[in-house]
Amino acid sequence: MSKVMKRLLVCLVVFGLVGVVSAFAQEKAKPQVISVSGEVVSVDLVKSEVVVKHLKDAVTKTYENITFSVAPETKITKGDATLKLSDLKAGDNVTVNYTTDVSGKQKVESIVVKVKEVTPVK
Repeated sequence: MSKVMKRLLVCLVVFGLVGVVSAFAQEKAKPQVISVSGEVVSVDLVKSEVVVKHLKDAVTKTYENITFSVAPETKITKGDATLKLSDLKAGDNVTVNYTTDVSGKQKVESIVVKVKEVTPVK
């Protein structure tokens, strides 16, 4: 009887370890969020895209346009207000937060429109 119990215990330990190892193997690394700040150049509502001009190199003052595909679940905000893609306009200053998958495809998590500060007139 003790041999059967020992074998059963060994089997339980082995299957337990296999389960733990496979659970760790299934966990995916969380993608790093990348932020780009710049000015909206254009918005294409048909393609659900926004083009943002950002400072690529501060030393040479080189700018670059990046086209972002905006998914329906992308959060677009300005202050406390939630916006739609159609609310974005050329000239808006924005910060685009996105991730890139292993194939290089971007997924826009959020677009934050900067609120313009108004200076009071004296």
